[in-house]
Amino acid sequence: MAKIIKERSTAEWLQRLDTSDVPSAPVLRRGEVIANERVVARKLIAEFDHPNIGRVRQAKPAARFDRTPAKIQGPAPRIGKHSAIILAELRLAAREIERLAAEKVVRLVKT
Repeated sequence: MAKIIKERSTAEWLQRLDTSDVPSAPVLRRGEVIANERVVARKLIAEFDHPNIGRVRQAKPAARFDRTPAKIQGPAPRIGKHSAIILAELRLAAREIERLAAEKVVRLVKT
C-alpha cells in the first residue's frame, strides 16, 4: 500500500478522493494545523496560559454541537502527573510504582 501511495502527491490523492465523493482530508503537522486557512476561518485554535510553559496555542475540538458544546478544559497535564494514580488503580503496590519510576519505566510528578 505504501508503495502505491508514494506514486502520487497528497494533492493528487485528495483530488481523486474528492472526485469520487470520498470524505477525506490531509494529515497535517502541528505547524500546518495552526496556519491552515480552514482551521483559522473556523476559529479552531485556542490560546491560553499554561502554568509551566507560558502562552500556548491548541486546536479546539472540530465538531460543534448546540446542546453539548466541546471545549478545552485546561492545559494538558505534565508527563507523569497521573502515573501513580493510574498504576494504583491497576493495583500496583506503592513500592512497585516507585521501582518503575526508579528504573525510568514511568515518570512520576510529585504534587
